Amino acid sequence: MKSPKTFKHHVNTTFQGLVLIGILWVSGLNAQELVAPKTEGHVGPLRIGIALPFHAQGEKANPLSDAMMDYYLGLKLGFAELEQEGFQANVMVWDTEPTDSTPLNKLKINTLVGSNSFKEQDILIGPVYEQNFKELVQHTSLEWKTPPAVWVSPMGYIKPMSSKGKGPFPNLNFFINDTLRYKSVAKNIANMFPKHRVCIVIDADKNSKIKGNMYKAVMQKATSKLVTVHTLKNGVLTPALPKRDSIVMASCISDPTLRVAMEKLFEKRQQCWLVADLGWFEDKRYYSGLNDVMCIYPTVNFTDFHDTATISFSKKFFQTYGFEPSRFGFIGYDQGKFIGYSSMAFGPAFLSALPDATYEGLINSIHIKKGGTSPYNDGIRFVIIYEDTPHIFNQ
Repeated sequence: MKSPKTFKHHVNTTFQGLVLIGILWVSGLNAQELVAPKTEGHVGPLRIGIALPFHAQGEKANPLSDAMMDYYLGLKLGFAELEQEGFQANVMVWDTEPTDSTPLNKLKINTLVGSNSFKEQDILIGPVYEQNFKELVQHTSLEWKTPPAVWVSPMGYIKPMSSKGKGPFPNLNFFINDTLRYKSVAKNIANMFPKHRVCIVIDADKNSKIKGNMYKAVMQKATSKLVTVHTLKNGVLTPALPKRDSIVMASCISDPTLRVAMEKLFEKRQQCWLVADLGWFEDKRYYSGLNDVMCIYPTVNFTDFHDTATISFSKKFFQTYGFEPSRFGFIGYDQGKFIGYSSMAFGPAFLSALPDATYEGLINSIHIKKGGTSPYNDGIRFVIIYEDTPHIFNQ
């Protein structure tokens, strides 16, 4: 765990950049030329507030402290890099849970909502826990000077809640719940393979059937191709696969040991893929001795260390802070670059102006699903494993 002194040194840092100009939001995007729409001008540096549970004054070792610190340092490094491209921001940081004591932490929330600086941020990032979000958003003493244009939940999906007519907040979730994530996987499968026949594979499990029906509904909206559901039992599909090449089997079965049985159904066929269930990639037991050229694994957090940008970030993080970044450092960096580029292109209220495009970060793919009052990131990474080494899948 990093020492409280180190924590305080970093958290008390406020950094500024250069003049903010509306620019093309292009870095890290899938190939697409973008022109920024006209938005209301923003004068001066962005005001960005970060409220996370650092536990800086806690006496017990807390892994969350390291995670939050790494996230913040990655975020800060992303902002610092953007200064060279014209990004300008005044950043304030608050510890929503400075101690291990719940009563004292509630007093901290009371102090926070009474702070004028908290109530006039253009963009707010955090907190992490739903309970802390609720305590902040619905606090009786919270009277906005200027409601934030974007209030981010950085680590987990939090259902937006009202804020005295100024909400709902959070209005951007960078991570989503399982139902939305499975829908995103289904949508991406249909979009990645527009010319393939899609066969959804389920088993007798109730949850598998629910996922299969969800996949089918989402895919039928995304493609005009025939989408069918097949049940796997003892290595046999009912109904059988169609007698053709160019098939994608989309697994809705949680057991990764069935991968081999499914792939055998593709023998002597061409241009066929198996897309794994979301949980398969997390089970590292099945990597050993694996040269899996037929299976594509959907996941959320994946860092490809064959990518030169990833290696460069790791070196720069180490040179700057003296230790290797965890996945939280990568996550903070991706979110910082995304927020920075979006604000530079469209101003702090960028959510209403974002194009339908994907920002490819170092560990996350960020695609903001708009519609309704609370956009969320439904980006998914797809990975293929060559000789025990995972790589980002590129069709």
